[in-house]
Amino acid sequence: MSAAANNLPLDTISRTALAAEGLQYALVDTGAVGDMGDTGDSAAHERWLQAAYRGFHFDAFSSEQVAQYRAGLAYARTIGVWDSTAAEPANPVATVASWRAPVSLGEGCAIEAWAISLVSVAATHRRRGVARALLEGELRAAHSAGLALAMLTVSESTIYGRWGFGPAAYAADYRIDTRGLQFTAPLPGGRMHRVSADGLRPLAPAIAKRAHARTAGEVPADDLHIDRSFALLARTAAQSLTLRCARYDDADGEPQGYVLYSVGENTGDFAAHTLTVEYVIAATDDAYVALWHYLLDQDLVSTVLAPLRPVDELLPWLISNPRAVQTTARRDHLWLRILDVPAALSARRFAHADTVLLRVTDPQGFTDGDWMLVTDADGCATVTAVPAASAEFQGTPVDSPVNISRDPAASSGGPAAVELGVEALSALLLGGTPVEALRLAGRLRELTPGSASRLSSLVHTARAPHLSTWF
Repeated sequence: MSAAANNLPLDTISRTALAAEGLQYALVDTGAVGDMGDTGDSAAHERWLQAAYRGFHFDAFSSEQVAQYRAGLAYARTIGVWDSTAAEPANPVATVASWRAPVSLGEGCAIEAWAISLVSVAATHRRRGVARALLEGELRAAHSAGLALAMLTVSESTIYGRWGFGPAAYAADYRIDTRGLQFTAPLPGGRMHRVSADGLRPLAPAIAKRAHARTAGEVPADDLHIDRSFALLARTAAQSLTLRCARYDDADGEPQGYVLYSVGENTGDFAAHTLTVEYVIAATDDAYVALWHYLLDQDLVSTVLAPLRPVDELLPWLISNPRAVQTTARRDHLWLRILDVPAALSARRFAHADTVLLRVTDPQGFTDGDWMLVTDADGCATVTAVPAASAEFQGTPVDSPVNISRDPAASSGGPAAVELGVEALSALLLGGTPVEALRLAGRLRELTPGSASRLSSLVHTARAPHLSTWF
């Protein structure tokens, strides 16, 4: 990813709003760091990095870490907020970074989105509209650039709904008791290999790309984050002593999956080590089965910890005792924000043919209006705006359908019709949030009887969406 691709203009509305608070909102010149030298403002970028990661309570970066992170994040659109009256005015009091990235919609479909990260506001500058200016500035910039979607991973789940984001992919942590456990699924052909991090690292992006195409919600990691997961950065030097790697090759010798893991010290019982799965990626079903068999078949290991995994993990069905797989945590992970309803919805495949009118409300105004979603028997969708004057869904509830032509294969009885906020629609995009839950919560309202059930069936996916990393 080049910095030029993310070179969107600074939002003037946010700049004016923050100026009224006596604050400066500006881009950081990240330049380029590499063989050709450093072309950016290295001092400003370092101060921004230290401030951003301090906001998430990381230790201060060493000089070597700063150099690695400056090079790794040079592509991002990097914005800070400064207070000239602060004790150290050169240090930003708020940060945000953003860039273009594809997000998988499953079945080989993907859409380019605006990834937002490292949103931080110093405790000294809360409740002055800084977070609002940062988030709305990002949304306006992305919308002006023609991007249909914004996305982020969140440390707090009570913040982003007010800006139209909805939780679209969830994650779970598992604890697996391996004592007496038998792997009952048939083992595939192919072969597992113990490999080094240096040897596996060059193969990882291609394997991950194939795996991500299968799963809605996946976002490719950049080189910095891949190197960090492989413990190849100064910040992860200590982890490199414990990180272990294994790769699965199919019967033709093609690498189809890998796992990164560590084994902790035992606590007095030499046969009771704990294995922690740092990252497992499978581009095929055979790779999934082979990798989990390898992980559960380790000598002297009694417990396997697997964080940030899908909420519908298939592992319990592959072993003799499903109760051995305990869910220790479940949380929202990937949040989406639709900025263009037709582009976002038509990018994915739906379960079957139907027609649904979506009445969308948007506090920021990007997606307000009535939208007719029409899907065919192959799940392909078209979405068109329905002028308010022609829509017949003005009452509550509505008994008559919109008089608009639709695919003849669609369900009979006229279009379904629902009213919902953009945060709810965004949560439904990947099929991971239950329509019925939104209806019961009052966040989705049926305009014709049975519409929620029809919409639920339409957005259903065979597997829960999942994002295997943070960004």
